[in-house]
Amino acid sequence: MNAFAKWGNLEMKNCPSKTHKIINPASTCLCGKDKGLRGSTPSLGIKTRQNAYRIAPSPTGYVHLGTIAMAIINSALAKQNNGVFYLRIEDTDQKRLLHDAVPKMLEVFNLFNIKFSNVYTQSERKSIYQTYANQLIKEDKAYRCFCTEQDLTKMREKQEQNGEKTGYYGKYAACKYLSQDQIQQKLKDNQPFVIRADFSKFNGRIEWNDAVKGKMSLPAETADPIILKSNGMPPYNFAHVIDDHLMQTAVVIRGEEWLVSTAAHIQLSQLLGFPPLSYAHLPTINIDDNGKKRKLSKRKDKEALVINFINEGYPKEAIIEYLLTIYNTDFELWRIKNPNANLNDFNFQLSKVGSNNPLLDIPKLNNISKNYFSKLNNKQILQQFLDFNFPFPINNTEKNRIKKMLCIDRETERPRKDLTKWIDIKSLYDFCFDDFIPKYPFPYDYVYKHTDSFQTIKDLCKEINVNVRDFTQSLRLSITNKDNTPDLFKICEILGESTVNSRLKNSLSCP
Repeated sequence: MNAFAKWGNLEMKNCPSKTHKIINPASTCLCGKDKGLRGSTPSLGIKTRQNAYRIAPSPTGYVHLGTIAMAIINSALAKQNNGVFYLRIEDTDQKRLLHDAVPKMLEVFNLFNIKFSNVYTQSERKSIYQTYANQLIKEDKAYRCFCTEQDLTKMREKQEQNGEKTGYYGKYAACKYLSQDQIQQKLKDNQPFVIRADFSKFNGRIEWNDAVKGKMSLPAETADPIILKSNGMPPYNFAHVIDDHLMQTAVVIRGEEWLVSTAAHIQLSQLLGFPPLSYAHLPTINIDDNGKKRKLSKRKDKEALVINFINEGYPKEAIIEYLLTIYNTDFELWRIKNPNANLNDFNFQLSKVGSNNPLLDIPKLNNISKNYFSKLNNKQILQQFLDFNFPFPINNTEKNRIKKMLCIDRETERPRKDLTKWIDIKSLYDFCFDDFIPKYPFPYDYVYKHTDSFQTIKDLCKEINVNVRDFTQSLRLSITNKDNTPDLFKICEILGESTVNSRLKNSLSCP
């Protein structure tokens, strides 16, 4: 028995609320009015079409920075519109799946405190897509295609030789013209097939109003797209249209790389008899690659994977704030007016999304991160320090020194802004570690040999006729290897007399 034969047992009927068609007996209507059906997504509890938002990542690797941006945006819009926010795992491309991608994805969302009302997995909704495809066949809007890869290759080669557009359309759509007897014989012979939508009646241009781009128009797609693959799974185009209709997604928010496919998606909606979906195509984050601007790629760029920022110790609040600055043009002005406001208080607007693809700006992220750390009080900064999983060992003595360092000049009108990310602790406060080696000589050996304390630096400098600033700077360099640190004497107190004396003694022998 062909795997597709069983689809004929499922039929469509009108939703009791008269708003759309549903599958019978395979599903429950998403409006919640049909209580007697089984086997599909439970009701989202949606009262209107305007308040369901989602992200729909594919589990093909670690979470992209852009995916977190989409999650932040959709979550914000759901809250602002008193709606629901759900996660849909788009796993129909079985060849690209990674077995541990979904748990890692959920872990990252949890780190960013991104919560979902529901979680759906497309592969578990396979019968729904199959039923809709079968219904289109019954309505002569789709057909089974038995062409092999070899057949398609020959077709493309002929089209290229003739200077024609490549694709499965018109006279080249051979399976569209098969008789019922031919189809039944191929099914009887158990020949594998896909299902294609019939786009032959579409022409001219497809228009829609994009929530970000404004009025858009693309030529109608004329090639007949595959809507179900030979394994019974739908490609993204078909599954997305069905799911976002049934789940009553308010706005399909996605990267602008999908812009060119939107005409085909609208055409599929029309074939299915669905009301048009609303779309918002956001600019994608780009990176400067040797002077050339290109899309940030999780296969090429470590910066594309948000987990890398987390592992380096960037606070998630700084990452969220940075993403809001590049996706809403009025965020920075809002932040200036509300320097201490919670990010949840910001009113995100799709109309304020910029039109240009933003370049990943690490220095800007660093500044945001420094500003975030500077506003933490002693208790907050120490807790974050203790919670971070450092990739290098820190013994208790070193840990206590760092904790004291973190509290210097904190909770003041002008707090320090030296910490960018936790991984920098080793270089920022290297003088707190036992393996510290002085790099700079302490030129005032007379002072070191004849003085037990540096409490009277001014007197000492006067005695040896040395500028106080020059002296303290040499002292700072000898003790910390840095020319700019917090209060030097507080650092000396933290390190202790023995450590300070040892470092000054060692620095005397520096070249």
